Amino acid sequence: MPDPTPSRLRRITRAESLRLLQGRAQVGRLGFISNGRPMILPVNYAASDDAILFCTGTGTKLSAVSAGVEVVFEVGENSPEYRAGWSVIVRGTAREITDPSRLDSLRWGSLRSWAVSSSEHWVEISIGEISGRIVVGD
Repeated sequence: MPDPTPSRLRRITRAESLRLLQGRAQVGRLGFISNGRPMILPVNYAASDDAILFCTGTGTKLSAVSAGVEVVFEVGENSPEYRAGWSVIVRGTAREITDPSRLDSLRWGSLRSWAVSSSEHWVEISIGEISGRIVVGD
């Protein structure tokens, strides 16, 4: 017998996922493997149709993702009072940006890390796969 309660969860298209990824959210969560263990850390980011950019200092994040490793990135918002929200997940490859002219452009751009100087290291995540879901509220 089919469930009489319609699901409030719906998958969204790539275009909708990109729109949310590029929208108002300023902080996402970067997932990667560090020393054989899973790690998730927040980053300030900017996104285009094919990449996510963030700035980071020297440390765990940079050593784990600078050399072309597979990562996962998640961004979302929720509204507990309405039991609603959305989430977008990206899987891709992270690489440190080393081209001097590109770095100069990024350092003068609008993206600013809350934690480190914009002259620190910049990382780009290619958007290999993207998916999203929305929970429609009450």
